[in-house]
Amino acid sequence: MSSKAAFAAFAALVLAVAAAGSVCAQTPPLRDPMRPFEPGVAGAGAQAPRGYRLSAVLISTARRVAVVNGRPYQEGETVDRATLIRIEPKVVHLRKDGEDLVVHLQGDSGS
Repeated sequence: MSSKAAFAAFAALVLAVAAAGSVCAQTPPLRDPMRPFEPGVAGAGAQAPRGYRLSAVLISTARRVAVVNGRPYQEGETVDRATLIRIEPKVVHLRKDGEDLVVHLQGDSGS
């Protein structure tokens, strides 16, 4: 390989690395999956019912558990004067004073 061709290849490599670096610098950092979701973030573009935050859901063949306001609950239990009616993979259904409320999992993009 001639010195001109080697220099051109080197220059192309340097430009490619520089371009990749600027793209990476603009990409937001990945979210730590073990870190709890931030309060006040409702999923699927919906506003969470006031006073209720769903941060985790566990569904197995043996049980269904939802973490609402930082505490685990099962279907039928009372969460701050509301009855937990149903637990689904990304939402829970509550009933308070005859009104049905839907609380989405925090950080859920609706997918």
